[in-house]
Amino acid sequence: MSTQFGVALYANGNPSCREGNFACSHRGQPFEFASTSDLPSQTLWVTNCSLSDLVEFGLHKNPKIAHNGYFRTRLSQMIQELGAHKLNTSQQAALLAELLGNAANMSRLQLGLTQYPIRGIAQGVGQLYGSNEASKKSVVGRIAEQACQRYTSCERERRYEHVDIFSFWMPRHQWASMVLETPLPRNDSLNLLSPQTLPNNGQDAQALVDWAIENSIPLFVRVKIHGLEETVGRLMNYGSGAQTVERMGQGGAHYSARNLREWCSLPELEVLAQAGDIQILQVATASGWDRSGLHVYNSKVASVSYSYGLVAENLWAGITRKPDSSGAVSNNLSSAWVQAVDRMSCLRIAERIHNLGFEVMNYGNGRITVACPPSVRALIPNVAREEKLMYPASLDGLNHYKPRPDNPMHVLQHLINSQDFANLIKIDQVLLKGMGDSSAA
Repeated sequence: MSTQFGVALYANGNPSCREGNFACSHRGQPFEFASTSDLPSQTLWVTNCSLSDLVEFGLHKNPKIAHNGYFRTRLSQMIQELGAHKLNTSQQAALLAELLGNAANMSRLQLGLTQYPIRGIAQGVGQLYGSNEASKKSVVGRIAEQACQRYTSCERERRYEHVDIFSFWMPRHQWASMVLETPLPRNDSLNLLSPQTLPNNGQDAQALVDWAIENSIPLFVRVKIHGLEETVGRLMNYGSGAQTVERMGQGGAHYSARNLREWCSLPELEVLAQAGDIQILQVATASGWDRSGLHVYNSKVASVSYSYGLVAENLWAGITRKPDSSGAVSNNLSSAWVQAVDRMSCLRIAERIHNLGFEVMNYGNGRITVACPPSVRALIPNVAREEKLMYPASLDGLNHYKPRPDNPMHVLQHLINSQDFANLIKIDQVLLKGMGDSSAA
C-alpha cells in the first residue's frame, strides 16, 4: 500500500503512449511524463488504463500503478459525468487528482486504513467486511455460484442512428445506504425444503414469494422459465452478464462454461413471479439473516459530495469481495443477494425508461446505460428527476430542472451541470474535516 495518491492520464489511455501524458498528485501541480518510470514511487497512481492494458505491459504487479477501475467507476465515466471532457489532459489530471484524492482519504478515515489499498477501494472494504466463498463442491458453493450476477446486458430490439450513449446513475450515497441496510442471508449453510412444506406444494411462484416475504425467509430457488412478459424478458435477458463457471471435462481438464443461472434469490424471484410463467424446481433457505456491519457516513454534506459518493459505491460493492488482497468477487449467498437487490432495483427503473423510448443497453452496479435517440433527448432531465437518477454533464443543450435546495440529489446534479468544481472540492474539504474530527473523537 502507498501513503500518497495521484492520477496519471495517458493521452490515448494506453501505457505505450510517450507524449501528451499528464499526472498530478493530490493537492499538487500537474506535470508531463513519458513513461511509468517518471512517476514518483511513493505515490499510488490511478491511471486511465484498463487492467488488461496494464497486464499487457507488465505493469499490473507494479505497486504504484492502479487501473482505471480503482474506484469501480472508471475514470472515463467520471469525466463524462462531470463534463470534464472539455478540459485538456493536464486540467483533467488536476481535477481528478483533487476529487479522487479526497475520496481516497475519506475511505481511509472511514475504514481506519493507514495506506491506500493496491487493487481498489472495494478490495480494502472486502478485506475488512467481505465473506469467504464456500467450497465449489459444496451445496452452498454450487448454488451461490449459479445465483450470482453483477449486471445484465439487455437484448436490443432497436438500433438507432445518431444516439447519445450514456449512463444514468443512482445517487451513490442513497443507493449505498439502501443496499447496506438490507438484511443478508448467512453464508454457512442451506436447507433444501420438500414441496410438502411449501405453499401450494411449491408450484406457485407468487405464493412462494408472498410466503417468504411474510415470514422473512432467506429464500433461494432453482427455476425454469417458460415465458416472460416481452419488455421484462428483453431487459432481464436471463443469465446475460452472469459470471462463467468452472467445469471439468471427462479427461480432467478444466474449462469455462456459461453460467445459465438456474438458481436465483428472493429479490429476483419476486420480479420473475410477476413477469411470467415460472416453474419452481427446488427451494432452499439459508440458515438465517446477517448484517454487513457497514454503513455510509451519514451527514448532509456527505450526501452532496461527489467524492464521497464514489466511496459509498465501493462500500456496498466491497461487501461482495473476498476478505483477502485479491479484490475478487466472493461467490457466496450474501453476494448473490446484494447483486439481486441492486439489479432488480435497476430493472424496475429501466423498464419505465424503456417505455419512454430509451434503449436500455445494460444495467446493474447502480447504473443504467442507455442509447438515447434524438426524439427523447429533451426528456433526460425530467426523467432523471422523476426516477431519482443522476445524469452526466457531458450531454450538451439540455434544459435542466430547477433544483430544490433541500434535496441532496438536486444539489449535486446542479453542481455537476454547472461544472462548479470549486464548490465540489469545498464540500469535500468540509466533509474531510468532519470525518477527521469524528475519527479522532
